Amino acid sequence: MIEAQADLRKFEFALKEFVKASGKGLDDVVRDQSKMMVGHLIALTPPGTPRSSTINDSGGITIAAKKLGEGAIRADIAALFPTSGMKPERVKGMIEDGFYWGTGKGKKRIRQYAESMSDMERIHRQSRSRSTGRARVGQSGQYMALTRKALRNQFIREKIKDVGKLNSGWLRAAQKLRTAKGKTPAWITRHGSGPGDVIEKDTRAGLAITMQNRMDYFPKDQMRRYVYATRRRTYAMGKAIENMLEKKARRANQKMK
Repeated sequence: MIEAQADLRKFEFALKEFVKASGKGLDDVVRDQSKMMVGHLIALTPPGTPRSSTINDSGGITIAAKKLGEGAIRADIAALFPTSGMKPERVKGMIEDGFYWGTGKGKKRIRQYAESMSDMERIHRQSRSRSTGRARVGQSGQYMALTRKALRNQFIREKIKDVGKLNSGWLRAAQKLRTAKGKTPAWITRHGSGPGDVIEKDTRAGLAITMQNRMDYFPKDQMRRYVYATRRRTYAMGKAIENMLEKKARRANQKMK
């Protein structure tokens, strides 16, 4: 599970300055910034990239992220399941004889054969890294399995439907905070609200908002992605403050004239 908190110290100065410039209450500013933060978190969660290459101008996720996710799944499954056009009986016999198979990862002694979708699902699940969710082949190919090309293609078509599932863990927070729907495209919302939430708490410093995504398989650099999201919001507030101050200055000049 990953948690994102909108009352971080890096936000404090920018939030207070934004309150002064906008005339809004601190709690209102925290809510407004939090709803935009969720959009950034969705965009920076895989298949989104760690920086801005898959974020659009409004801070939402782009279709490029979906394509990256589909590409990663295809690559993982292709590496995990080398194919053979030989009859299954012959392939199984060669596996039993300890044959080393040429693969994109070098020669491997593959010890299993997948002949059904349920076999593919079981082997794929066992191969997935607990920290990243990516499929591993193993040093000696211990996670790999030979299969038929048609079956592998069918499995790929099914698994690419999972793209966006990790992002969906932020949807409950996005819905409660009323984040703009444009930041949550259909390839993410199709999964429904994944396990996650948003918690509001009154503190001495003001409103604190905690956004949670309880999905599995977060990458090791997820906190770095989150830090980037906070920096992006801090920068955006700074630009907004500049614009507000410029408008106030122009109005003051007009009144003096």
